[in-house]
Amino acid sequence: MMTHIDFRKRIQRFQDLLEKEGIDVLIGTKLKTITHLSGGFVPWRSCVIVPARGEVQLITSALDAARLRDESWLENVVAYGGLPGMDFIDMIASRIRELGHEKGVIGIESGTSNYLPDGFITLYEYEKIKEKFPEAQFKNAVSLMDRFTLVKEPEEIKLMRQATAICDAAHEEVREFLRVGVTEKEIAGVAESVMRELGSEFAWTFTGGQEIASGYRTWWFWGGCTPATDKIVQCGDPVMIDLHGMYWLMLGDVAHNAIMGPPTPKQQEVIEAYVETCYRVIEEMKPGKTLGEVARNLNTFVQEKGWTEWVLPGFGHGIGHFGHEWYPCVAEAVSPGNNEPDYVLEPGYIQMAAVVCNCPGVAGFRLERPLLITENGNELLSKLPIEPWIIDCGMTCEKWEK
Repeated sequence: MMTHIDFRKRIQRFQDLLEKEGIDVLIGTKLKTITHLSGGFVPWRSCVIVPARGEVQLITSALDAARLRDESWLENVVAYGGLPGMDFIDMIASRIRELGHEKGVIGIESGTSNYLPDGFITLYEYEKIKEKFPEAQFKNAVSLMDRFTLVKEPEEIKLMRQATAICDAAHEEVREFLRVGVTEKEIAGVAESVMRELGSEFAWTFTGGQEIASGYRTWWFWGGCTPATDKIVQCGDPVMIDLHGMYWLMLGDVAHNAIMGPPTPKQQEVIEAYVETCYRVIEEMKPGKTLGEVARNLNTFVQEKGWTEWVLPGFGHGIGHFGHEWYPCVAEAVSPGNNEPDYVLEPGYIQMAAVVCNCPGVAGFRLERPLLITENGNELLSKLPIEPWIIDCGMTCEKWEK
């Protein structure tokens, strides 16, 4: 299901933005920027040198440069390494001199985020580059690519649909596999195998690849990362299944839940709170609303229902290609690199709708579904149900009898 992406047009649009911002050349170190402009899977410390006019260059590890010359659409891919004249900073400086911007306006990407692999320029890199270009002006351009990638290209949406469908298929296979006595790692293995067979390239998340949690591991206060462990699934356990795939650099992320056997009355109460909140999130995400407005409405809804001790006051995060997995979140507060409450939802924007509803000692549930904003509303790309699956354990659970 490959699709053609016009990278030349994409880069030209971004270069037009640099020119509008008065930036002669950008040192793009963010993973999001590198992926969007190179079209390659770049896992090492790298950067793209993007002039407002001229050829884009990717500077990457010598260990990987040959592959990226072959797989990236960029022709200008150069290597850096631990050899004289091949230091990362030296290679950056060399390209800026080639472009003639020693005294120009140099853009950098400096910021903060909860998302670890963002790739902001380091203090060391920034200071060394400033030393090499004492007559240049430096301008922080960290927000440019964030904004540039919020609304997805039609081709990106097509690939996101496929990445999501791969995750959905793995969930269905996990549903057939789920039984008392299997481990979380075994569940993760089944999911990963299915997704690879269907074309997934990478279990991309830094929170543990395929996140699987059962029993007490689902209900930590305010959630948390749930990398699969050796814990054995028991009768009566809630099971949280959060699967991550990647198809042609676009990320699939679908979290769903199950209960091993009939839910207890208390578990059923938490399920109802979770399900109702999920549907309300979907209802609120409409074009013309701001992310802050959506978050305020949802927080008010949760408070009125009396679920504030269970439901996390954050209802989504960004999604797109490799490197775009966090910004912006659906929250009321302004938080640089994380939240942008004033952003107005517009067609083509994809938000990861998310709900975390945890009652310690009872059950925890997580929703993550890519949601596309359309002209008149929205569309969930995942076709899985919102309601948790009830898995027949083939036995009576002691928890229910008590």
